[in-house]
Amino acid sequence: MEPPYAGIVYWRRSLWNGMRCVPVLLTLDEGRLRACDRHGAEVFAALAGRVEARGTIFGTMLLTVDGRRYALVGEGATVSPAPSAEQRRRLAEYMTRAEPVSDLASWWEPLARAGVAVR
Repeated sequence: MEPPYAGIVYWRRSLWNGMRCVPVLLTLDEGRLRACDRHGAEVFAALAGRVEARGTIFGTMLLTVDGRRYALVGEGATVSPAPSAEQRRRLAEYMTRAEPVSDLASWWEPLARAGVAVR
């Protein structure tokens, strides 16, 4: 069984407005991929086998979850908010049992091993 993974990435909610690039806590645990926003609300959650991932030439990871696309980047824009105290606390909790994922590029291998369709 794969260990859990956790890290903070940025969800690019708009391609043009940097303030809409927000941090999400991304976790991969027991075959489920999940993202939570700054307030702890779930952005998406799905079994890894129901997720598709592809990269762009700009380093963006495009995840398709239940027909909806999410553009993730490793760093937010200069005007993007920082991860919230709640996100940092939850990440610290995960780190007691999860493998840290330091950057967006490091997510590809765990996602593929978990069954995400990587293109």
